[in-house]
Amino acid sequence: MSGPNDSSPTPSSATDSDPQSSARALRRNDDAARFIERFEVLTGLRVHSTSIEGLPREFLGRPVEPPNLLVDKYGYELEPRTHNALCRYEPGRQPDRWTYGRLLEIRGFGVFSLLDLLEILAKHGIRSM
Repeated sequence: MSGPNDSSPTPSSATDSDPQSSARALRRNDDAARFIERFEVLTGLRVHSTSIEGLPREFLGRPVEPPNLLVDKYGYELEPRTHNALCRYEPGRQPDRWTYGRLLEIRGFGVFSLLDLLEILAKHGIRSM
């Protein structure tokens, strides 16, 4: 039997979480658009999403300095998440050359860390084109 103390959801309680989720969705869309635009400017390559799988193979195979050298040279300029991820790498595959694709294998180093690194390198005149 339902009464005045019924705990069924009201229309206002259903919309209380909507502004947060729509704000998150907008921020995600803005981040994705920013990534796509900046990636093309910095690399000369067009991508259609922020997915690692969507990055061009030719880009992923481009050489880059090892993480320890990147941290030594540019660590103070990198975003904390990028810096921390680069410090996390395990040097077990030392003889292999470092590429952007290999950097993306580091736990915590994703496309936005990649974009951060590309922007810092470009600031120092190092283009990935």
